[in-house]
Amino acid sequence: MPITSDVRPDLGRPDVTAALVEEAVLGDPRHLETAAAAVLAHWQAAEWPAGLLSLSLFTGTDGTSLLAYAQWAAGPGSQDVLIKAYAALRPDWRSLGLTPGEPQAVELYRRVQPTELPDPVPPVGCYPAAFFAMNDGDTARAWVDGLLGTEEKTVGEDRAYPGAIAANFHVSADDSGIFLLSEWASEAEALVHIKAEIEPLLAYMGQAEAGAGRRYAFHASLAATAG
Repeated sequence: MPITSDVRPDLGRPDVTAALVEEAVLGDPRHLETAAAAVLAHWQAAEWPAGLLSLSLFTGTDGTSLLAYAQWAAGPGSQDVLIKAYAALRPDWRSLGLTPGEPQAVELYRRVQPTELPDPVPPVGCYPAAFFAMNDGDTARAWVDGLLGTEEKTVGEDRAYPGAIAANFHVSADDSGIFLLSEWASEAEALVHIKAEIEPLLAYMGQAEAGAGRRYAFHASLAATAG
């Protein structure tokens, strides 16, 4: 039986070869906590498929969305397999008052962090999440490299932003886009960075219409038990 934990997921853990992410939106802030509890109960009761390491749930800071993030030990190119395996774990979002998204299998492409982090590293208080459509995988990877290269030219390689912990750039397994999940000590510090750095960079890279996405707080994780 999976173990529920309040320990935040390690988004860069080396044994993860694929992730699956889904964003459910347009919920009622008055019922979001109830919906989150129902998702965790569903995950607890479902039979976990082989290769699933953890399931993490995040709640939108505006109270209208939930983000599911699953970590898998599965080979590359297994998007169809992962999505089919996730079907039994996927909540009935509409019955919970949310509009379902489209589950996407993704692979972590680049994880960047400031050259110096505080000791101890503060717990992650805010997870900005954004999706960007791309024509193909090569374009997606080149876009990430270009975005980070432009950032380094303008602000330096240290990335000494107050509150910054990590940025995790994923490329979808079908090469159709990028999923960015960042880690910040607080939403206030994340917002300062988004307004000052990210929105201008997105405009420069031709993704202004996509926007900087939604911001999430960690809710809970479930981990597979050994054996």
